[in-house]
Amino acid sequence: MRETKKLAISAMLVALGTVIMSLGAVLEVADLTAAALASLFVVFAYIELGASYPFLVWLATSVLCAVIFPASAVWSEYLLVFGSYPIIKAYIERLPRVFWWPLKLVFVNAVLWIIILLVEGVLGIPVLMAEGEIMKALLYVTANVAFVVYDLYIVAMTRVYVFKFRKRFERFLR
Repeated sequence: MRETKKLAISAMLVALGTVIMSLGAVLEVADLTAAALASLFVVFAYIELGASYPFLVWLATSVLCAVIFPASAVWSEYLLVFGSYPIIKAYIERLPRVFWWPLKLVFVNAVLWIIILLVEGVLGIPVLMAEGEIMKALLYVTANVAFVVYDLYIVAMTRVYVFKFRKRFERFLR
């Protein structure tokens, strides 16, 4: 596939991701869902375009959503977790299988720690209204469980694409 075609497909993926995340920005209760759905375009770029295009889709979608919806948290969620994770997941899964889950959980806990540090330390906003170690531990456990579900979601959607829909897109991707 020619580079201009890859760039055009990447631009379409950025546009689609931005549209989906705009729904999450407007409906604040759907921001995590919108970011998770938009991350599938990064997966598509990784599978079909390879090389640097998943990074392009991830960063361009993040920046575009930050410019359009600066007050919404959806772009920061996508930038820090949902958009970057499919790329990191692909690199982690090149390693021996025994390292997959420990490295994935280190990633999510590091990102959660950075988010808490930024929100509480820099912005001065408490992450949890009820202070205490039990609430923070509950936050970490809930985030880790949600992250495992998100990882399984990416695996399932990747399999659906590869085994059911990839042949339909094949003629457009030559």
